[in-house]
Amino acid sequence: MNVPVIIIMIGLLIFGAHLFNGLFKFTKIPNVLILLVIGIVVGPILGYIKEGHFGSVGPIFTSITLVLILFESGTNLKIGELFKSIGSAFLLTLFNFLASAIIGTAVAFTFFSDIDMLSATFFGVIIAGTSSAVVIPIIKQLKMNEKGYTTLMLESALSDVLCLVIGLALLQAMKQGVFEISDILNTVWKSFLFALLIGLAGGFIWSVIIRYTRIVENSKVMSLAFVFIVYGLTEYLGLNGGIAVLIFGITLGNAHLLQNTFLKKAVPAKELRSNEKDFFSELVFILSTFFFVYVGICMKFGSISIYLWALLIVVAIILIRPISIKLLVRTKMSFKDLGIMAIMAPKGLVPAILASIPIQYGLAGGESIQMLSFAVVLLSIIICSILVIILSKNPLKIGYLKNVLKYEEEVDNHQNTTKKDAQEIDNNNEAPLEDKTRL
Repeated sequence: MNVPVIIIMIGLLIFGAHLFNGLFKFTKIPNVLILLVIGIVVGPILGYIKEGHFGSVGPIFTSITLVLILFESGTNLKIGELFKSIGSAFLLTLFNFLASAIIGTAVAFTFFSDIDMLSATFFGVIIAGTSSAVVIPIIKQLKMNEKGYTTLMLESALSDVLCLVIGLALLQAMKQGVFEISDILNTVWKSFLFALLIGLAGGFIWSVIIRYTRIVENSKVMSLAFVFIVYGLTEYLGLNGGIAVLIFGITLGNAHLLQNTFLKKAVPAKELRSNEKDFFSELVFILSTFFFVYVGICMKFGSISIYLWALLIVVAIILIRPISIKLLVRTKMSFKDLGIMAIMAPKGLVPAILASIPIQYGLAGGESIQMLSFAVVLLSIIICSILVIILSKNPLKIGYLKNVLKYEEEVDNHQNTTKKDAQEIDNNNEAPLEDKTRL
C-alpha cells in the first residue's frame, strides 16, 4: 500500500463527504449511497483496498462508529419526544422485526436446499432489523418531523439489539443442536433492562462530574472517554452496549431537568454545552464517512440468483412497512414523513458480521447465509436510497405508499370539512336568533 496516496485519499474523502452533503439539497441523493459505491469501487471491483488490510481494526472501528452515532443522537433527543415516541417505536420494532424475520426465514428455507429450518431462522433474525448506523445519518439529512425522527432512531436501536441477542442465541443453538426459546427471551429482557440502568447511571454520574472536568484542557475528549467506558463495561457484562450508550446520551442531554427537582442543590447536574455537541457532531460525521466506505469494501458478491432472492426479501420487507406505519403510528405527520418512515428499512453490518460466523464454524449452509446476507445489506441500502430520492422530490409519486397511507389524509380532510360545515351551520343558526331578538 502506498501510504502517501492513502492519506491523500482520506483527505479527498472528507472533502467529498462535505460536498455530497451540500449536493443533497439539489440531487436528494443520500451521501450514504455515494460513499457505499466508492467503497465497492475501490474494494471488490478494483481490489485496491481489501477487507484484510484492516485486520482486527475493522470490527473495532465499526463498533466505535456505532457507539458515537447512538450517543450523539441521544444527546440531541428531548425527553418529551422520547416519551411520545417510545410506544410507537416499540410496537413498530416488534411488528417489523417479526414480519421481516418471517419473510427472510421463509425465503431461505424454501429456496436454499443447504439451509435447514434453524439456520433459516438465524438468517431471518439477523436481517430483520434496521441499521442505526445507516438510518440515523439518512434521516438527519432529510430533516424529518421530530416525532418521526425519534421513532425511527429508537426502532433502529431496539432492532439492533434484537438482531444481536437473538441471532447469537440461535447461533449457539445451531452449534449445539438445542433450541430453547425461554433462554432467548430471558437474555433479551436482561440485555434491555440492565443496559438501560447502566446508561441512566452513567449519564447521571457524568452530568455531575462534567462540571469539574471542564477546568482541564481539551476536556471534550474526556466525555468521549467516558462514553467508551460505558459501552465497554456494558458489553463486558454480556449486555448491549448500544442501548446503554443511547440512554447515557439521552440522560446527559436532558440533565437540565434535574434542576427542576428537589435534587437541584444536592446534585448540581450539567449537560453538554453547544461547543461540546458540535465536537461530537463533527466526530460522528467523519467516522460515518469512513464507515460507509468500509461497508462497501467489505461487500462480497455471489451469483445472480443470490441477488434475485435477496431482492425478493428486500422488496417484501419494504412492502410490509407501510402497513405497520398505517396501523401503529397515530401522530399526525405529513405524507412525506410517513412515507420516509415506511421505506426506512436499510440493513447494516450487524447481519454482515453475524452472517460470517456460521461459515467460520463450518456449519451447514454457512456460505449461502453469508452471500445472501451481504446481498440483502447492499440491495436494502441501494433501494432505500433510491426511494428517498423519489420521496424527496415528489412524495406522491410512489403509488403504493399513496394508496396505503392516504387514508389518514382523507380522514383529516373529512374532519376539517366536517368542522367547517358545523361552523357554517352554527353561523346560519345564530342569524335567525339575532333577528328574533331584534324583533
